[in-house]
Amino acid sequence: MPHDARLGMVLGVSAVILFAVLFFRKDVPALTGNVQSPSSTSALITPIPPVPGLPSVIPANRKHTVQEGETLVSIAAKYYGDGRLASFLFRANRDRLMAPDRVPLGTILYIPEKPADLAKR
Repeated sequence: MPHDARLGMVLGVSAVILFAVLFFRKDVPALTGNVQSPSSTSALITPIPPVPGLPSVIPANRKHTVQEGETLVSIAAKYYGDGRLASFLFRANRDRLMAPDRVPLGTILYIPEKPADLAKR
């Protein structure tokens, strides 16, 4: 490798490292002192915003294990009396389901209470 190419490579890598140290160093809180203190970890904790229309606490006794032949529409009809609430049920279980039409057997779904604006129907 020619001398100029090596020099260019060394300078380029050095510039990338310098850039990373200068700009990304501010995002990490200082790890000096007590790491457990709230002030040092408060920048790392980001609260998850609530989903509109879903309760913040889901009762533990409202669970349903998916059986063969069940769909979100049939489960919504069973618990809410309206199969059109399948999308509400999907949003409540988004961490367990990949898509509204893919409900694997044995999946434990949380069944939240019917939203107040839909309870009048």
